[in-house]
Amino acid sequence: MTGIVESEHVTGRRTSSVLLTGGTGFIGGHVAQALCDAGHALFMLSRDPGSRQPELPGSTRVEGDLEDPASLARALAGVEAVVHVAGFVSNAARDRRRLFEINAIGAQNLLEAAAAARVRRVVFTSSTSAVGALMEDRPDLALREDAPFNLQKLAVPYVQAKRAAHEAALRAGKAGLSVVVLSPTFVLGPGDWRLTSSELVDAFVRRRMPGYLAGGINPVDVRDLAPAYLAALEHTSPAPHYILSGPENLTARAFFQRLASGSGIRAPRFAIPRWAALAAGFCAERLAPGASLTAATVRLGSLYWYFDASLARRQLGFETRPLDQTLQSSVEWVKQRASLPMGG
Repeated sequence: MTGIVESEHVTGRRTSSVLLTGGTGFIGGHVAQALCDAGHALFMLSRDPGSRQPELPGSTRVEGDLEDPASLARALAGVEAVVHVAGFVSNAARDRRRLFEINAIGAQNLLEAAAAARVRRVVFTSSTSAVGALMEDRPDLALREDAPFNLQKLAVPYVQAKRAAHEAALRAGKAGLSVVVLSPTFVLGPGDWRLTSSELVDAFVRRRMPGYLAGGINPVDVRDLAPAYLAALEHTSPAPHYILSGPENLTARAFFQRLASGSGIRAPRFAIPRWAALAAGFCAERLAPGASLTAATVRLGSLYWYFDASLARRQLGFETRPLDQTLQSSVEWVKQRASLPMGG
């Protein structure tokens, strides 16, 4: 059973008025429900509070936009804490500007507004892509929070934008704002309507994976993240940064074999050479804008994203379910999603 447990430090359980960004997204939807269930007064930032999206019982929509500092100041009036989950995910070269506007500049705007509002805590969602990666299959070298960032030259705008936001959050913490940065790994599980990170599983289920790249991955279940967010919000003496990784670091080949064993769908058999995948990615971006295959996805898929969540396990009581349960739920979700009207 997942949940918050007291370990190295005391968790000061208290209810707060919380402003949540990204509350209708994959991770944010689970965090929003957890905040309501814990009794927090939840205010969900929305660019269009009058939209027809379903309301979460116990929450209130407030108007605001990460790109509009004045609107953030209004949304934060009277709020005690902030949970920032909003972000823009894209591996298309054409989205470079938008990635920085939302993920870096927008995050900076929120941090500055939170400092001005004197909130007691900001829980800030980063990404393990802002932490670094391994260049070889070495699970024994799984990265922790103190790993030096080694992807400065990686030509992937999403990674560079997330790193800029990550550094801004850590700087804000050093300047006196109580910020806890959380870096989830590759998030899977139910509820990913936009296929933010479940696109790989969706392609597998649809048998659209002719091969795999020689990289590595660490999946984590979205349902296991929400308790860590609550713990980071309530912890009396948190660390500035926690990695939230799943129970296993495994190669892409092993990942698809595990998906296959639980679903009955045949795993892709062949490793695609990086040079060939890169060439296909460049062509796809030019001939089919919007295609999921891009040069950036190839660059990312060729690295080994291996991480260690020991610190979060000790201090936040972070617990994760077995990987096979997560993979089974992910397969069931993308099948269910494919059978439903796309309204979510």
